Amino acid sequence: MFENAVKVINFVNWSLVVAMIAVGISSWQMWVQRKHNRVSVTPHLSEHTRTSVNNGVISLQFNIANNGIGPAFINSFTVLHNGKKVDKDTDVPQLVAGRAKVNILHSSTHWLAKGASLAVNERLTLFSLDVGQGREYLKQELETAFNEYDLVMEYSNAYKEHFVFDTRED
Repeated sequence: MFENAVKVINFVNWSLVVAMIAVGISSWQMWVQRKHNRVSVTPHLSEHTRTSVNNGVISLQFNIANNGIGPAFINSFTVLHNGKKVDKDTDVPQLVAGRAKVNILHSSTHWLAKGASLAVNERLTLFSLDVGQGREYLKQELETAFNEYDLVMEYSNAYKEHFVFDTRED
């Protein structure tokens, strides 16, 4: 009878060891899955400046896109001119055109507020400017004036991890 009791205790000990190993492996799998989930919602912002001359009209656009695999939640949006913060009421395309003293056909400014978001593959035109008298030297002058401006955006992913997009880091 004593031998049967030892066998039962021995069996229980091995069951406990196997159960503890299973708990350890499950915990490790949960950690790996959580790490993967964080990577799978990481946004990536990129910028693209487009200039063209068509039928005497110079078009200048500054676009931003979320090329990541998760939404970007905007925490702050700052435009700088030669390192100094620009007020949100400022019409950047108007300032650029005013410096070059050209005839503005169309301009638009799109500021992002705190709490705004960029979905995956979403692209926004933040600043656009169309001017007449489109000669090549004016195009270069507008590009030079526009390059005096920088954009700094702080944004986060769904897990509240923070990222910074800064055009000064090019």
